Amino acid sequence: MKPYSLEQIRILEEKMITYEIWVFVLVLFVAVLLLIVVMQRLTLAKFKSSELFKLKHNLKLNEREIDKKDSYDANIASVQTITQIPIHNELIVTGKDLPEPGTLYKFSIPSDGKRMIVIGQREGNVITRSSEVLDHHLTIDICPIDQSNLEYLSYKIEFRREGKVLFQLPQSKDFVPMEMKESVLISNNNHIESIPIFSKISLDSPIRFRLGGKLNLDGKFNIGYFEFHLYTKDILERTGSGTKRIEKQFYVKLYKIVPGYDTAKQTRDGIVPMLARFGGKV
Repeated sequence: MKPYSLEQIRILEEKMITYEIWVFVLVLFVAVLLLIVVMQRLTLAKFKSSELFKLKHNLKLNEREIDKKDSYDANIASVQTITQIPIHNELIVTGKDLPEPGTLYKFSIPSDGKRMIVIGQREGNVITRSSEVLDHHLTIDICPIDQSNLEYLSYKIEFRREGKVLFQLPQSKDFVPMEMKESVLISNNNHIESIPIFSKISLDSPIRFRLGGKLNLDGKFNIGYFEFHLYTKDILERTGSGTKRIEKQFYVKLYKIVPGYDTAKQTRDGIVPMLARFGGKV
């Protein structure tokens, strides 16, 4: 082939065109890579800024919730203080907040101690939220006695009242006004006591209580009352010496509410009066 012939010039031109194409492809490839890198950086920056915004927003919301909670807690009086600031918000009481007839309360009595049962308006084991019942309206102290008996345990029950109570002992026919303090014994032993004694107090023959407000001249409650039944069930327990002995579990049953709650006329403190029937008398 002759130097600088037409054929050689053609071949060189083809190689130059090929090199130009490869250079263009490489430059385009590098540009695409650079564009991808830039887009990724922009996406990451946008994502980070969005997450930072969300984080700041959530922190602000949390701070607001904490401020609201602190301001709410500041309005609630501490139960540890002797003098409490009254809460002016209304306490709405619904049917589920009130005891219903048939409600049963079960109490186990430790053989080495005593059990206190309190029926009251807003305090106690049994809470009525009734305007006819006082706090600590009726207190029942149950104390085991005759600890040396290896067959069964005896109990002394003391009743104390702050409000009006009518009660009926087992085998009695009528309700009678209760004194400020009354006592009974549950025992199989022949204790020489000046108080009533029963070998058992069953569901069929319980001690009955009626708690209410004022009594009229006939010895009945003017507006309404709650009737509770107190009875026991025998259980077999092991003593400290390893022997078994018959002890008792005590039950308080809300038998009936006469005439019933009037939730539409409850007070701001959540105290509910009785329904007004028959001229407000029962």
